[in-house]
Amino acid sequence: MDVINVGLIGAGTVGCGVIKVLNENKDIIEDRLGARIQLKRIADIDPERKRPIEIPRALFTTNAWEIIEDRSIPIVIELVGGTSVAKDFILGAIRKRKHVVTANKALLALHGREIFKAASEQGVEVGFEASVAGGIPIIRAIREGYIANRILSIYGIINGTSNYILSKMSEEGREFNDVLNQAQNEGYAEADPSLDIDGIDAAHKLLILIMLSFGALVEFERIHVEGIRSITPLDISFADEFGYKIKLLAIAKGENRGIEARVHPTLVEKGTPLADVSGAFNAIYIIGDAVGPNMLYGMGAGMMPTASAVVSDIAQIARNIMLGNSHSSLPKSLQGTTSIPSGLVPISEITTKYYLRFQVEDRPGVLGQIAGSLGRNNISIESVIQKGRHIGGEVPVVIMTHEAKERDLMSAIEEIDRFPVIKSKSVFIRIVDLS
Repeated sequence: MDVINVGLIGAGTVGCGVIKVLNENKDIIEDRLGARIQLKRIADIDPERKRPIEIPRALFTTNAWEIIEDRSIPIVIELVGGTSVAKDFILGAIRKRKHVVTANKALLALHGREIFKAASEQGVEVGFEASVAGGIPIIRAIREGYIANRILSIYGIINGTSNYILSKMSEEGREFNDVLNQAQNEGYAEADPSLDIDGIDAAHKLLILIMLSFGALVEFERIHVEGIRSITPLDISFADEFGYKIKLLAIAKGENRGIEARVHPTLVEKGTPLADVSGAFNAIYIIGDAVGPNMLYGMGAGMMPTASAVVSDIAQIARNIMLGNSHSSLPKSLQGTTSIPSGLVPISEITTKYYLRFQVEDRPGVLGQIAGSLGRNNISIESVIQKGRHIGGEVPVVIMTHEAKERDLMSAIEEIDRFPVIKSKSVFIRIVDLS
């Protein structure tokens, strides 16, 4: 039986998961692959630290370049994370004509163009299934399962921390900071949760999906990103009255004028597949011109789901090695040779429905003033909730609009927020229609 040696750089949570999968499912992998994957060397800065699995000390080195320089190791697994030393390791391995497997979505989002170009020039593979949605095989689905499709749109719940927080807020009526603290205590959120709750992690993953789905290499800074810090139980309650749930969605659409790419809180109609995704689970709802709508659902993070995705890439590359394939099979878009334009549609030019909440002085004529401003800016009202009267106090006025251009909505809100009867900054949340 053929033996394919691999080297692992980074024996943290996911790295330990990879070791565990390779050991415990060794027979299954060998039977399906027809070869044995042999973990020959592990590089980590702290070989002595306590880990959830037993690892022979003899496998360890503190020098990752020993793995990269080892001619008997054709596949290097990078799981150290970050965008500095990890980039050096990956590019170093590629220069040595080694295949690379990584779960590093931030690195690929920010430096993917350079990494994929180098891999193409050296004729090696970069496996990155684990970089988006953990154990959900979305990368392979797009590259293989949907290869015959023009991808029309993608809607993804691809950050488990944010989805966990919004789910808890919705189910229990609790404030954002309260649920965030619980998520940190239970290990769903980092001590510094900014990447998750500010939408940055989801945007990194969205950029990778855009590369694959639309053949476009775009700069990360051009993706519109909003997080969930401003979501309140009040807005969740009103959304529920209208028949919606609030989710942090990563959205991409291919259009003639360019690509829509945005991450932000979104109202999703109850009863639709994405609305029912709760807790730390992920889901990607993808629409192809031939296949129609599909949804992939599962655990988007964690030691074992992510390790499953990493090992799937290792096995795929090992199979190619056994077949004697000596060239890169990366899509042309990742190699930087596609002719597809990479223009993004500015957020001001998107058209969608909106949820609006105004905190107003409780007096006659207020709704008329708001409706008048919306009308002057080409925005029509679909429905309204105006809570009970408290003369002399403040009440919320909540409006659902028909489709409108964001540029017009911003003009209307800017005008409305100057009205003396408006007591705090107006709230708006975009709505997605998946029906």
